[in-house]
Amino acid sequence: MGFDLRYTAISVKLALVTILGLFLDLLRYLYTGLRSDTVLAAENLFLRKQLALYQERHVKPRRIDAATRIALEFLSKHFNWRPALVLVQPATLVH
Repeated sequence: MGFDLRYTAISVKLALVTILGLFLDLLRYLYTGLRSDTVLAAENLFLRKQLALYQERHVKPRRIDAATRIALEFLSKHFNWRPALVLVQPATLVH
């Protein structure tokens, strides 16, 4: 029974990258709570415009990583996310 250190190192690296990504998302989430409604509305509009450009140009979205998937799951508990989806279908995120 062989023990492959390369596989273990890659697994540890991926876990650390995921944890760092989740920590950064948590900081962004907390920072969002400190901003005014006007600033949040402007950011929301800006992001919606970006999505519209992606749709117009038929740019395919990249695969999401583990940290993004976990963050989206956490955020989905706080608002009705299904109508907000633009580039993917709800079933894509639920799988």
